[in-house]
Amino acid sequence: MSPHRAALDAVATQSLNIVLSIRDDLQRYGLEGMLRSLREVAACHPFADLTSAVDALRAPATDLLIVAPGGTDLDPDSVLHRVAAYGVRVLLLLPDLDSVDLNRVASLSGASLLCSEGLQIENLHKVLVAMGEGEVHIPAALTRDLLQLAGRGHGDRQAVPVPPRLTPREREALGHLVEGLSNKQIARRLHISEHGVKRLVASILAKLNCPNRTLATVRALREGLCAPVAAHPAGRPAHRSSPGGDVRPVPSATGQAVASSLTNGW
Repeated sequence: MSPHRAALDAVATQSLNIVLSIRDDLQRYGLEGMLRSLREVAACHPFADLTSAVDALRAPATDLLIVAPGGTDLDPDSVLHRVAAYGVRVLLLLPDLDSVDLNRVASLSGASLLCSEGLQIENLHKVLVAMGEGEVHIPAALTRDLLQLAGRGHGDRQAVPVPPRLTPREREALGHLVEGLSNKQIARRLHISEHGVKRLVASILAKLNCPNRTLATVRALREGLCAPVAAHPAGRPAHRSSPGGDVRPVPSATGQAVASSLTNGW
């Protein structure tokens, strides 16, 4: 067994029922094969058109919709927007990051993003695990554009945003989000269950009016909303382990923190 395969098996966490919508036959067959090889995927239902895929979402066991959007799929009145509004987890497959229309993509509430060009099974696996834990994945390469989009806000209005009323616990959790920690790591820091962390994060996103953790991090850093994070012993930076087993330091600078969050599946 290869080291990569062993790593994938070691972090298997749950079974996902996935609906797949990709027009291109070759791309659809290829991704379907990848998905079926992962232990986390209990079932994969492929469709060539989005309408049929959305119809399949009526099955109560469906966990995730993976879509390669095209044409009018990202228009504000599209069926994809209605699906996302109902809370269905959506992963958008983008052909490449250079041609992304970030305004259209970001308008799809809570959607994760993944580049299909040169996609490796290890990267797909990491994204599925993160989404299974309730996280939103955005490629690190989109960090700068995302920050610029968040900085522009709504049109040219200069109104000062009203500070959200976060509880001390929510501020503490928000600080850990900015650190780039996963729900499991935050649960350990706060000595609560992962379900408790998910409820905290959901409340934070609602109060900050942010569709995902990335934009919440951007706003927290820009407006100084999070509580200071306790220092780690011996003055050394905190570290976290990636699914592949490597250990990376948690950055402290604002830009680096956001980039780290995006890299780790926000």
